[in-house]
Amino acid sequence: MDDAEILEGLKQAVLAYDVEGGTSLVRQGLDRGIPPLRLIDDGLSRGVAVIGEKFQTMEIFLPELMMAAKVFLEAMKLLEPAILAAGEGRQRRGVAVIGTVKGDVHSIGKDLFGTLLKVAGFEVHNLGVNVHPGKFIEKVQETRAEIVGLSALMTTTMPSMREVVEFFDARGIREHHTILIGGGPVTEAFCRKIQADGYGETAQDGVTIATKFVEQMRAAGRGASPA
Repeated sequence: MDDAEILEGLKQAVLAYDVEGGTSLVRQGLDRGIPPLRLIDDGLSRGVAVIGEKFQTMEIFLPELMMAAKVFLEAMKLLEPAILAAGEGRQRRGVAVIGTVKGDVHSIGKDLFGTLLKVAGFEVHNLGVNVHPGKFIEKVQETRAEIVGLSALMTTTMPSMREVVEFFDARGIREHHTILIGGGPVTEAFCRKIQADGYGETAQDGVTIATKFVEQMRAAGRGASPA
């Protein structure tokens, strides 16, 4: 089985809710020396994207979505150690608080973003799913995080991202933190509309943007707000 067949097989494993097949293909891919991020981006994530579209159009429902998510999450148990190994010995770059916004219980993209942030040298605090805006405020003040990462997979929960931005504005601490958003239905236009600081189409895009913003904030003397 060549690289292309493994990557297509991973996509199909997600679509077929095949946990065993997915993990077997991940092992084969790693044994062949396929980079773990390629196994994710060109394999698993392609399947997840299709599942997300089907969920949005109500071709499938929550049980099927969760079964597909299990394929991804089981595969990540093998992939995450390989990804993190790439970041061993790196200097700490910053602190990030991430979470899936209120009303949304999806975690795949957010968890991948958190893993890649760790690889890049960030200390990551993952709040999980269905996170109230106030929880983001509490955690960034506790940890003095520069980066706040918000995820949503459903169009119906995207307004919760605006709520988080408004909470930071209302508390008068907006300028001390960089709010990044991402998720299947999220767009650059929506990012501008709610006045978030950045949008990442992929998890790796989000890490690149987070790294850039931290460097800019520190150069400008804009550290995290006091606890």
